[in-house]
Amino acid sequence: MQLERSILQFGLMLGCLYQLYQLTNSFVSQSNSLKLNLGLTAFFLILLFVNRKYPESNKWISLLLHIIILPALVYFWRDFGGLAGTVPIILFVYISWIILTLSGLVKTFVLILYGCTFLLLTLFPNVTGIDVYNHTVVNTQQLPVDFFVEALIIIAFLTYLKNKYTGYRKRIEHRNVQLKSINNTLMQQNDNLLYRQEEIKSINENLEQLIDRRIQKIEEKNYQLEEYAFINAHILRGPVCRIFGLLNLMPNEQAPLEQVKEKAHEVDKLIRKINSITS
Repeated sequence: MQLERSILQFGLMLGCLYQLYQLTNSFVSQSNSLKLNLGLTAFFLILLFVNRKYPESNKWISLLLHIIILPALVYFWRDFGGLAGTVPIILFVYISWIILTLSGLVKTFVLILYGCTFLLLTLFPNVTGIDVYNHTVVNTQQLPVDFFVEALIIIAFLTYLKNKYTGYRKRIEHRNVQLKSINNTLMQQNDNLLYRQEEIKSINENLEQLIDRRIQKIEEKNYQLEEYAFINAHILRGPVCRIFGLLNLMPNEQAPLEQVKEKAHEVDKLIRKINSITS
């Protein structure tokens, strides 16, 4: 859309320049086409202004331009010698401009319209009343100048298209370089993510092994504590209980036995405390 709009604007500027040239020739030779050339110049300028002011109207401006220009081309075909003059060159250059400024069904419609008009002018002169070759109205002295001006316009148009193509190609190459850089960055990030995933997976596996070892150690400690509690409750406390039994059998040995009894109670309290902690 942007390319079609820029080509249309450049073509309108070339059209204005060409019409100024034709306007000058008409003024010098006092030709009947003076008013038509003046009107076409003003028409091109108006369309150029509207297209710059309202970019979204590009398609409709192109369609309006190509439809209105067609009768003017038929008029110049009749008054400037048909195939003997310069109008056929202008017509084919103009058709190439149509191809570049329109798209879709609108382009097809305009091309069919221009193609039918050209066939009607060249194959059916009896119907149109216009001679296909009319050398009598051709200015042989002005004809080389017209060809030279038209050649300059074609060269300018082709140069503009080449510059546009070169500019677009450079932008595309720059975008490709940017896309490659982005792709390389994404690949590096993807590799880093894969590496991190492997690290996380390895850490998870190590954690599982570490947890298993810790659980095994805790189970071993629990088993040792249970075994110690059993020893403390049965093997170690057994002699203390027997001491209490002997003390009960010797009530007359009061003085030294009280001290033994007191110490036995202290040992018993310690054993009970250990039992309460480990059970």
